[in-house]
Amino acid sequence: MAITYDGTADAPTAAGSYQVEAVVTDPNYTGAASGTLVISPGNDWDSWIATHFTTEEISKGLAAETVDPDGDGLPNLAEYALGTDPCAFTPPLVAVLDENGLSITFTRPDNLPGLTYAAECSEDLDAWSPALLEVLEEGDPETVRARDPLTSGDPAHRFLRLRFTRD
Repeated sequence: MAITYDGTADAPTAAGSYQVEAVVTDPNYTGAASGTLVISPGNDWDSWIATHFTTEEISKGLAAETVDPDGDGLPNLAEYALGTDPCAFTPPLVAVLDENGLSITFTRPDNLPGLTYAAECSEDLDAWSPALLEVLEEGDPETVRARDPLTSGDPAHRFLRLRFTRD
């Protein structure tokens, strides 16, 4: 039997759609079939990088965690964590002050492997304390809120940030 993927005998491993042709090559039997093989991208960091960057961009360092190729203020790791496109402008997250404290609400892909989300609050941008992260709406994506209840320090001088780390 001869099997080809987009005309080549090498089986693909990258995400994408491939035309598959199978032909029986035995002299005693005949037959052929065709179809489409779809390889879905994984949701891990390496698959995300391969989906959003070319090999040349990766070799130039544009896919590194701390690089911001679109200049929107979100480095690649934050774009990955938030499920946004690192090569297209993403509007900034906005903190909201209400009767329950200071909060940032955002969406994120569900169950990204090897990624930790954290929220921290501060009154001086030097010392940071953990802040509450709560899932408001489950699903994919899920909606999450980071909240500083403003129970300590000067409420007029509070800061809230999100931190993302790869395990």
